[in-house]
Amino acid sequence: MNLTGSYLNLIAERRRGLFFDLIRAALAVLSVPYASIIILRNAYYDLSKKSLVRAACPVISIGNITTGGTGKTPMTVLIAARLFARQRKVAILLRGYKASRADDSDSKQSPERTKWASHSDEALLLKRRCPQAVVLANPDRSESANRAVAEGADVIVLDDGFQHRKLARDLDIVLIDATTPFGHGYVLPRGLLREPASSLRRADLIILTRSNEIDQATRNVLLGTLRRVSGGKPIVEASHQSAGLMDIKGRPAGIDDYSGVQAVIFAGIGNFDSFRRSVEKSGVRVLAAYQYPDHHAYSDVEIQGLQDVAAQLEANAVITTEKDAVKLVGRWNETAGRLLVVQLEISIDVQGEQIIDDLLTRALSKT
Repeated sequence: MNLTGSYLNLIAERRRGLFFDLIRAALAVLSVPYASIIILRNAYYDLSKKSLVRAACPVISIGNITTGGTGKTPMTVLIAARLFARQRKVAILLRGYKASRADDSDSKQSPERTKWASHSDEALLLKRRCPQAVVLANPDRSESANRAVAEGADVIVLDDGFQHRKLARDLDIVLIDATTPFGHGYVLPRGLLREPASSLRRADLIILTRSNEIDQATRNVLLGTLRRVSGGKPIVEASHQSAGLMDIKGRPAGIDDYSGVQAVIFAGIGNFDSFRRSVEKSGVRVLAAYQYPDHHAYSDVEIQGLQDVAAQLEANAVITTEKDAVKLVGRWNETAGRLLVVQLEISIDVQGEQIIDDLLTRALSKT
């Protein structure tokens, strides 16, 4: 088990015993100064409106209150698509996070490898899924907003923007993962909360992602909790659905019967378990599964290792996520095993779509 899996098992209290209890207690102590800083920072922005920077066009933020995968990138794609349908010129701003480069010992420096070294996985994925949008990655969101407007954008979408308080926004969308809604009940590092759950009162809309992965009784309790904690903010339920298997360049894989696929799977994402469930639900037989840290940069040695495992297990495919695949274009040797990609989409019912559209209309009217 890798470090990520061990940490998650620890904070989820799946590791029992005095030793692990002491580690959790130490993490809880470390959570106190972290939470205090976050609370003070939020109070500063709540009380000092002059500290906010307003862009020259409407700003829509998509974020969460926990670390890990809640579906921000596919939700950003969905919101961008609805804005494109309104003939808006969209800019997507990312915080500039990128995985570290692959090991310097790797000798091959293809154009695709050089491209990955200078872009984040989300940026590459969003450029592929939203080619009409201006995609900018910069920790300084205010600077990016100015550049976006200069490049002709008339609406800005902040990817992972809930904690970025400096840039004012006209619509705050917060995603909550139904399978781990409150990060095991603690802020970092004892839990996965990036800020207290009470921060949901800042949200304009809460989207409960992966709602199809919990039972109705659990969903009802969770919805009630979210309404209470958020002060009655509107809630839309969403589900993650596979749009099928694609090749590494985003083209349909041409597989009609997934039950004949025997695969090695791997990913460096925040919610690996959900990824594995989606693969197995499609009918694919998973022979082996490898979880890497979020935003992992794959070395040539790791890539070769995955191909070797696939050969040893006689797998007829290796399957990963879109976010991981964009880092492997030009680096994966198809003769050593076919690499397939799960394309995930966010599905929302008609009522939920109407709520989103009404809020978008309101946000876009603010100039």
